[in-house]
Amino acid sequence: MRVRRWTWSMLLSASALMIPLDAGAVEFTCWDPGGVGSANADAEYWTPERIAAAIPEREMIETLPTTGFPRDGGGTLTEDAERAPIDQAPYKFGGQLLYTRGGDDYTASAQFVADANIVIGAAHSLWKGGMAASNIRFYQGYSNGGGTLYRMDRAAVLLRWTEVADNDPSLARSQFDYSVMRTTVASAVGKYELGIDGAHVDENVTVTGYPARLEDGQYMYQETARIVVQAGTSYDARPHPMHGGGASGGAWFVTANNVHKAVSVVSSGAPDGVFGPSFTQDTADLIAIVKNGCP
Repeated sequence: MRVRRWTWSMLLSASALMIPLDAGAVEFTCWDPGGVGSANADAEYWTPERIAAAIPEREMIETLPTTGFPRDGGGTLTEDAERAPIDQAPYKFGGQLLYTRGGDDYTASAQFVADANIVIGAAHSLWKGGMAASNIRFYQGYSNGGGTLYRMDRAAVLLRWTEVADNDPSLARSQFDYSVMRTTVASAVGKYELGIDGAHVDENVTVTGYPARLEDGQYMYQETARIVVQAGTSYDARPHPMHGGGASGGAWFVTANNVHKAVSVVSSGAPDGVFGPSFTQDTADLIAIVKNGCP
């Protein structure tokens, strides 16, 4: 496991990556998350029985704020979640994430973003209680089984996340709540573009994921939520009918001119709202670092 501070000059010399990088530095923790079943092992860790028994990752907000943002929550939407057309873009860029943390097996949501070998999910899935996740697998296009299996050889979270991971869910904590993983083979279905500061107050976003309370988390769902707060580099959007676990790490996206941009992922939620990070240049820098193998 590595903790590194990258400077602009180091990033410039690392590789000729496609993502533009600004001056500055990003601190991160990176590790090989393969675990059992990786690198030509004889047996795959994730048997059908293990997948069925995996625990939906759950980060619940005890009390949502009711003041301090426009209209005190007025004007939020009341729509229900519905099944996503998993065979269509951009939903097909997503899938179910499986991993082991602290001796337990979990399931959450994730998607290809920015690069054909990069998957983004929630940091609280991959790092909590001082423990990093292993046995990470991504089933792109999962729909009551099936999907295409992708293995990971690198996973990373921001160092700031490791410092707040065990705090109670909050907007301040959510700004660091994303993880970046590298697949061993490229996406066969495409990817989201990365949306830096890609949504703002009073704008609608589509939120995706595999909520366990809806059809046992076997299908990707989507909901429309309206951003009611942008506090620093985190969002509060409402409502959140996909609450209850399993949707953690699912993309929030916006579409313009047929370009689908992921602007956040599900961090923590309640029935009437959800928190998520606002992607920044640090996100782009971390993607570049993981793409390069966290040297």
